[in-house]
Amino acid sequence: MDVYTGWIAENVTETYGKCSETTAKMLLAFPELTRVRGYYYCPIWGERRHWWLVDSSGKVIDPTKDQFPSKGIGHYEPWVEGTEEPTGKCPNCGGYCYGGSFCCSDDCGQAYVAFCSRSSY
Repeated sequence: MDVYTGWIAENVTETYGKCSETTAKMLLAFPELTRVRGYYYCPIWGERRHWWLVDSSGKVIDPTKDQFPSKGIGHYEPWVEGTEEPTGKCPNCGGYCYGGSFCCSDDCGQAYVAFCSRSSY
């Protein structure tokens, strides 16, 4: 067990929704790490906003990976500063929406309206 895995085992009890605060706390213990925000692509749940750390070799150290059913075997995509921030999620496909849009695209918006307009009787 390496020093990071040991620290995680001793200090991390709650993982879901705790990635920002846990990575900040771990960075205090290991200032040689770099804290990264971005997206984690879980093969089961899909894209999720997330925080993790990387060591000097670029290896991902994710103290809250257990919150995902894939346990960190998915893809980590760092945030590119200056990129537009999502403002919500599309009710039709679950993708991110930008600029205050209700749906991610006109096609999704039309599909969602058609779905909501269906008569159930």
